[in-house]
Amino acid sequence: MRHLLALALKYLLTTTVMFAILPLFLRISSAELLWFSLWVTLIAYALGDLYVLPRLGNVSATIADFGFVFVATWIGIGAFYDVAGGAIVSAAFFSALLAALGELLFHGYVLRFVVGQHGEEGAPLIGRQWQTEAAEEFDVRTARPDSREDERAGEDRQNQEPPNPPVL
Repeated sequence: MRHLLALALKYLLTTTVMFAILPLFLRISSAELLWFSLWVTLIAYALGDLYVLPRLGNVSATIADFGFVFVATWIGIGAFYDVAGGAIVSAAFFSALLAALGELLFHGYVLRFVVGQHGEEGAPLIGRQWQTEAAEEFDVRTARPDSREDERAGEDRQNQEPPNPPVL
C-alpha cells in the first residue's frame, strides 16, 4: 500500500511536470503525455527511488532522476516527433530540471514512509560520508597530566565523573 501511494504521488509529479513543460516546445497530445508519464514514473521509481536512493542518498538519486528524465524525454519523445534538435533538447532539459526539483522533496517522503530508513537503528540520517570519529576521553586534560603534578592529582582527575554536556 505504501508503494501504491508513492507511485501515485510520483505519477502526479511527473505528469504535472510533463504537462507544464513539453507543450511549450512540442505539439503533443494529452494522451501521449499521460502514457509517457506513466512509463517514466514506473522506471524512475524502480531505479531511482527503490535502488539508488537507499544506497547512495538523496543527492545521488536526484542526479540519477535528472539524467533519466532527460534521456527518456530526449530519446522517447524525440523519436516520435520530427522537430528541430534544439527544441527537443530544451524540452528534455527543462522537464528534467523541474522533475529533479520535485524529486528532492519526494525522496524525503520515500525515505521516511516507504523505505523507512530513518526509523531503523544504525541507519545514517545523512549518509556515511559525513560520519565523524569520536574520542573515548571526556576531558582533554585527563589524557596527558602535566609532569609537574604529582601522581595523586592525576589519579583523582581520572576517577572523577565525566562533565555534563551543555543544555541547548
